[in-house]
Amino acid sequence: MSANTYPEKAAIYALLGRIFVSELDRQSLEALKDQSISSVFEKIQGGFQDYLENTRWDEVQVEQLASEYCHLFILPQKSSLSLRASHWMKGEEANNIKQLETIISGLDLDDSLLSAGFANMPDDHLGVLLYFMSSIYASEDAEIQKLGASIAQLTLLPWIFKFNEKLSATTTNPVYLASGKLLLELLDFDMALCTPSM
Repeated sequence: MSANTYPEKAAIYALLGRIFVSELDRQSLEALKDQSISSVFEKIQGGFQDYLENTRWDEVQVEQLASEYCHLFILPQKSSLSLRASHWMKGEEANNIKQLETIISGLDLDDSLLSAGFANMPDDHLGVLLYFMSSIYASEDAEIQKLGASIAQLTLLPWIFKFNEKLSATTTNPVYLASGKLLLELLDFDMALCTPSM
C-alpha cells in the first residue's frame, strides 16, 4: 500500500466512527450525501443513494433515526448488538482489548479525534476503536501508520464479523448495512497487508 492511501483510510475510519459512535444526525447525513462517499456506499449496499435522496430528512425522520440507534445499540436487549468489543470476545482476545489504553498512550497520536466526546465511553466501543484507527492512519509518522493493520487485527478482527452478521440480520437501514460491509472490506485489505507474501 502506498503512503498516499493512508489519509483516505483515515477519513473512512473517521466517518465509520461517527456513524457508530452516536445516532445519525443531519451533519452525518450531509457527509454521507457527498458524491464520492455515497457512490462508495452504493457499490457496497445497493439502494443506499436512493435511501438518502428519497427520504424526507425532517425532524420526525431524524428522531426516528435516533430511536433506531438507541434500540439497536444502546439498549440492545432484543438486537444483541452491543458496540463493545468485550461483549463479543472472550479469553485472550478480550485481554488484547484491555491493553488498548496502554497501546494508545504509547503512540504519539494527535488525540483530537479521540478526545472529542469520548470521555465517558469505554475504550472497546466500536466508535472509539474506529476513531483510533483513523488517528493511526492520519498520523504523520510513517511507522505509526504501518501499525494500522496490526492494530486492526488486534482490536477489530476477532469480533467484527460476528457483529456485522448480527447487524445484517437485525436492521434494514442502508447506512448501517453499508457501514458494516465497508468496515469488513477495510479489514480485509488490512489483513492482506499482515499476511506475508509467498
